[in-house]
Amino acid sequence: MIGIDEAGRGPLIGPMVIAGVALDESTLGFLKEIGVKDSKKLSRKKREELFDVILETSSGFSVVKVEPEQIDRENLNSLTYRAVNKIISSLIYLNPTKVTVDKVGQESEVINYLNSLGITSNVVHEADVNFVECSAASVVAKVIRDRAIDEIKRTYGDIGSGYPSDERTVTWVSEIHRSNEPPPPFLRRSWKILKRIAPTYYVEKRGVLNW
Repeated sequence: MIGIDEAGRGPLIGPMVIAGVALDESTLGFLKEIGVKDSKKLSRKKREELFDVILETSSGFSVVKVEPEQIDRENLNSLTYRAVNKIISSLIYLNPTKVTVDKVGQESEVINYLNSLGITSNVVHEADVNFVECSAASVVAKVIRDRAIDEIKRTYGDIGSGYPSDERTVTWVSEIHRSNEPPPPFLRRSWKILKRIAPTYYVEKRGVLNW
């Protein structure tokens, strides 16, 4: 079976990461026993510890990164499910019997695709909490997203977590805007908070990009 989840839908900074993990049913109990759960309920240290174990235990895994430039041009839910379908396509060689996806918005795109493949679909809210395969995907996506933010920090300093609720992130964006620097490429310029803290960085969504 395959579990799919994302990390980073809401931040102002950095990519959204969607991960899929293929697991044999016999491994689910082991992963639960060692502490695999929704990544938001784990410390970063614990996520990092579990990351390698999940990948070593899996039959296969796939990751799609959606960069801020893409997010600024398209509907976020559509981008998410197109990435989900890419992951399914990349893991189809494993002949999964069931795919569980943490639900966001309208899920018909994924369900229709899985139905066309003859695979049982399970697209539900809080799948990352209630299904170990999705919890595992949640951990993988979050670790990769954290590492992407670390890369940005190595160049740009302390940008905080990247979320608009983080005062460090808001302060950093406001300061770089006041210094008349061009908008950094990892900034999601269509996020409406920019109207208040960095108005010249803000852009409206620019239509649809097919990829």
